[in-house]
Order: sequence, then structure tokens, then C-alpha cells
Amino acid sequence: MREQPPTRHRPTLYLVYATPLADGRTVKDTVAARDEDEAYQKARELYPRDRFAVTVYLQSADDD
Repeated sequence: MREQPPTRHRPTLYLVYATPLADGRTVKDTVAARDEDEAYQKARELYPRDRFAVTVYLQSADDD
């Protein structure tokens, strides 16, 4: 019987909403990550804490 290779975790797409702390429009973006913590970490690399409020959501198949 053949051994199956270990399964690799495929990244999941997460929606990122970044709102500037100063006046401005909310930016809608996406990041690929293994989990929500990693998605938030990647979002913070793109949108620094001192300039943006960030919210991360799991992308669903129904989202546009």
C-alpha cells in the first residue's frame, strides 16, 4: 500500500478592511493566510497600527 504524502495547508483568502485613523475612505483588500491570526499579521504589515484601524474577515465563496 502506498503512503500518501502529507497534506499541505493551502492558504485561505481573507478580506481586509483598513480605515485610516485620519479622515479617509475605508480600503478593501485581501490577503492569503493559513489562519485568521496570520491574516491579521499580514494586514498589519500592509496597514500600520498607527495609521489604520483594521478588520479581517474570512472570504466566503458568496462574496463578490
